[in-house]
Amino acid sequence: MEQLTRTNRACAVAAAAAHGFNNELTVILSGVTDLLHSLGPQHPARPLLLDIQAAAQRCVWKTYGLLNFSARVNSSPIRASFEYLIDQ
Repeated sequence: MEQLTRTNRACAVAAAAAHGFNNELTVILSGVTDLLHSLGPQHPARPLLLDIQAAAQRCVWKTYGLLNFSARVNSSPIRASFEYLIDQ
């Protein structure tokens, strides 16, 4: 593991963060979508939920950007904890 270059390490951190964010965003987006389907079109909370949905979707695109960054470098996958990658 000590042979990881800085670039490989940065890519691994970006990929780990992106996957973590993606998991959280999936929960947020499915919860908001369920609420939007259960509320009527005139419900007072609907505009706020639509704002939350749009913000979460923007975060999804940023997560894709992190994954694309991490995929650009020719690196081989390793098994390492997120904390190890940050501390190195």
